[in-house]
Amino acid sequence: MARRTAKPAQPSSLKKFPESKAGLRKKRRPSARSCWTRAARARKPQSQCTYSYTPLPHSDSIRLLTLHPGDFASPIQISLAEVRSQEEHDYEALSYTWATEDGDRKRSSQIRCDGTRIWVTKNCELALRYLRKENSNRVLWVDAICINQKDNNERGHQVGMMRNVYSKATEVLVWLGESSKETTTPDPVAQSLAAEGQDTTPLLILETVVEQEQNNGNPTSVNGRPSLNRGSIPVSDLFLDYLHRMVTEMKRIESSGQDPQSSSPLYQEIQSQMYELCFSGVLTDLCRGFNDIIQRRWWSRVWVVQEVALARSATLICSNRAAKYDDFFDWQDILCQGRTRKELLTWNLLSGALRHLQAVANAHVEQSKPLAVLRWARELIASDPRDIIFGILGLSDNFKSFLPLPDYNKSTAQVFTDVAKRHLNLTKSLDILQHATSTTPNFDRPSWVPYWSDVPAVLYTSHRSMKASRNSEAIFSISTDDQNLRIRGQKFDKVKVLPLADPKAYTRHFLDEQTIESWRMSCNVGFSLTKYPTGEPVGEVITRTLCWDRISGSTHGQFSLSLKEMENNFREWHSVLTTTSTHEEYVEQLRIKQNLFDLDINSTTPLCTTAKGYLAAVPFTAKVGDCIAVLAGGRVPFVLRPIGDHYRLVGPCYVHGIMNGEAFPENLDELTWFSIH
Repeated sequence: MARRTAKPAQPSSLKKFPESKAGLRKKRRPSARSCWTRAARARKPQSQCTYSYTPLPHSDSIRLLTLHPGDFASPIQISLAEVRSQEEHDYEALSYTWATEDGDRKRSSQIRCDGTRIWVTKNCELALRYLRKENSNRVLWVDAICINQKDNNERGHQVGMMRNVYSKATEVLVWLGESSKETTTPDPVAQSLAAEGQDTTPLLILETVVEQEQNNGNPTSVNGRPSLNRGSIPVSDLFLDYLHRMVTEMKRIESSGQDPQSSSPLYQEIQSQMYELCFSGVLTDLCRGFNDIIQRRWWSRVWVVQEVALARSATLICSNRAAKYDDFFDWQDILCQGRTRKELLTWNLLSGALRHLQAVANAHVEQSKPLAVLRWARELIASDPRDIIFGILGLSDNFKSFLPLPDYNKSTAQVFTDVAKRHLNLTKSLDILQHATSTTPNFDRPSWVPYWSDVPAVLYTSHRSMKASRNSEAIFSISTDDQNLRIRGQKFDKVKVLPLADPKAYTRHFLDEQTIESWRMSCNVGFSLTKYPTGEPVGEVITRTLCWDRISGSTHGQFSLSLKEMENNFREWHSVLTTTSTHEEYVEQLRIKQNLFDLDINSTTPLCTTAKGYLAAVPFTAKVGDCIAVLAGGRVPFVLRPIGDHYRLVGPCYVHGIMNGEAFPENLDELTWFSIH
């Protein structure tokens, strides 16, 4: 959405605070019940009285913060005013983390608000300090200040309005924190460009971060903010400056009709440095800066996905430097195209920024699919687990049917159970049960309810084209205490042989010796079969089961290679797997052969054989003796653990040969009831 070109008139509520606001009339006399007597006022300054929030009068009311001008070191002074969100207001919204980079989220910093004080976190206070203008006010929305955090009812209602707050802001200011402590000499590429007369302008936050001005020479002190000695620069600043120059150059090249990726020297240079990092371990200053930026806490926070996905425009801010969020997003997308496994794994080791960027990308295309959005939201962090649900509610109006409205009076268990019940009732599908897995199962809660704050035991793979229950609808009931799910289905088989490696092999998102060993064990159990019930070659069965049939040319595959080509890739990969002895050898051999088969393997689901001689990929939390059942409404079979007269849900599984409904009866009267606790 385009930004407004003309600012509307300043709303009157921002110019003059209501009389009811925390006793702001200068001549107001304290009541008999006031905690501050005249004698107490004489002894203690008014600024030591904590700000008292007045209840918001309307359902669409929000508070806006006016940040008063001052130099960098002076105390922070603000005012708060209530406004109606349905009216037009000019303000910027802050996107940040409450905690500092070292994890301090205590409200230990004091700011002044209309003669009283408000306690905020150090990171919030620091953001305000850097964003403050020297000679004019700045109107902001900051959640920790504009919402009464001690009032659960207000907090829940305001969280439900986040869609309006961030989508109507003229700019979303993303505070990443201060520049890195690690410094370096000025970028030699920038020096050479300057010698050629090209623009090497860093982006400085001057009067406003959106009005990015040019600065000829080294960074200097801005508005009294700390500056560095000439000749040194934080590596984070180095990267942001480089990003700005590179994006500017690539846009210029693209406008001339050329390919920016092949014609941009700056792009080629950083690609070369990233390649060296991945394959030689050479960490240049530019890579250090990139690494510093993408390891910031902000990238892993669930709330920020909604905040930037809804923004008209967003700007990344790091001390005095700024870069457009879209520029970083676009460049990161280009950077990750066509990367090898080792490169991608290196990025995963560096930070959660890739997960954040993927989440934002999916937020734009999956707005009608709350379960898809929840899947990636689970990869991010929320200090309050309920915010994994509440933090994505504003992404689409469609979500209001599937997700409960924010209510902080409800427990985490109640919120997560509500999500599961809504999805079951609205879709008559068991898709949500595919997410009810955890690396640390808790037997004190329903096993059929996904706990979105837990690390999933099964890495989700799209099962949209699978039809294990023949496109049937779920036939179920839920007990009044929300503990028991009764559902109809067909028992198929039992887990018979399940060799397991170290549990860490199934919970890490990167390749190591333990992961490789787990693949060897899975292949060994697969090749223990001399024939298969469907008559298919065992090698083909192993190939398709390792990848949950999401491979080239398969019945449910989504790629373009033929099944024969994939079998050849599997045989070549298996040869490398069984003939190399170290992780380094394995990676190098696959790189030489350009074999990417292992990219398709679901590393969280080891292979097992069943009592009937089938091969299955099951959660690593499964055990010998567990039941494999096909439940009505399920795209895939499920592993269930019998406990007395009921079952516990272990998770989804892939059983080669029954994924098209072969094990599900046509007559639903043949189904039996399963009681899942």
